[in-house]
Amino acid sequence: IERHLHIHDKADRVIKKLLLLGSGSSGKSTLFKQLKIIYDVGFEDSELEACRHTLRQNVVMGMLTLLRKSTELFESSPERYNKLRVDMENQELCAAIKLVVEFGSETFAGEQLPPSDRMKALGESIGTLWDLEAIQATFMRRGDLFSFPDNMDYFFNKAELLYLDDFQPNREDALKTRIRTTGLVQKQYEIKENYFHIFDVGGQRNERKKWIHCFENVTAVIFVASLSSYNEVLLEDESVLVMKEELNLFDQICNSRWFQDTAFILFMNKRDLFEQKYRINKIPLNKCFNDFRGDPNVPEQGMNFIKKKYLARNQNVQKQIYTHFTCATDRDNVENIFNDVQQVVIQTSLKVGGLI
Repeated sequence: IERHLHIHDKADRVIKKLLLLGSGSSGKSTLFKQLKIIYDVGFEDSELEACRHTLRQNVVMGMLTLLRKSTELFESSPERYNKLRVDMENQELCAAIKLVVEFGSETFAGEQLPPSDRMKALGESIGTLWDLEAIQATFMRRGDLFSFPDNMDYFFNKAELLYLDDFQPNREDALKTRIRTTGLVQKQYEIKENYFHIFDVGGQRNERKKWIHCFENVTAVIFVASLSSYNEVLLEDESVLVMKEELNLFDQICNSRWFQDTAFILFMNKRDLFEQKYRINKIPLNKCFNDFRGDPNVPEQGMNFIKKKYLARNQNVQKQIYTHFTCATDRDNVENIFNDVQQVVIQTSLKVGGLI
């Protein structure tokens, strides 16, 4: 038994275990999928099929959320939210809404799909509703007034195609499809003669208790935080800003006894969405941090300010946190940064093994 345990421990040291942590919708599962594209065979047919029915479902649920929120906000303050009102006297719009509602519980999975003509009409109805000024105005209020997944505009813009019989999702569709991680997903890669065992775990509050058994013999933690979450409310509690929740979670994990000797890497993700919000949409960082005094036209000032907020939570002056600004949907960006991460992980593994 001792010999078996020794062999197992030796193998465990050779394999570098990376743990992807972060709150829900930080983009860590997108990063996990991107690594599979770069270092493995990409998406399997079964994964693309799952992506097809999931994104169809997401688009229906997303439009229903926008319709519901437009009504709720308008009714809460008709003068303030007048532009969010959908004209319910328009019979064409009412028919489109009725059809989308009818598909509200459809999974789009399995061999028996709804008739082609109804599927085609659904895509056209979603496209019609997406073009409405009221729905566009409601969409612009996402994040600060209600929780809403990223990249939904990408799918709404091609809704008419998504429900056609011959629709097949491509790699970008698969990367941008929000599939909530429950439990634990793991994948092993051989990269430049090094073995990496990467774990992705659910980020929602009710998923975090499942993390604990992943912590043993971890070489490095990659904590993924969303830069663009500074004005977004939490899915589980719309009175809490996502970035505040992420900072508190980072604090807990960074200072956990489990990770005293573990390499710690911080990915400040969704850089592209942050720059859009900060510089183009002019959403002030003061929504989250009232002590920010940076230039609203220079996104790097906001990004570095957020980075300092995270690093300030590290209570161990001896602990180095390697930080990168990332965009998980950008293959080149992920590949370049992961080359740096490999070096950190390998150095840590050698140090733990007493070889340096």
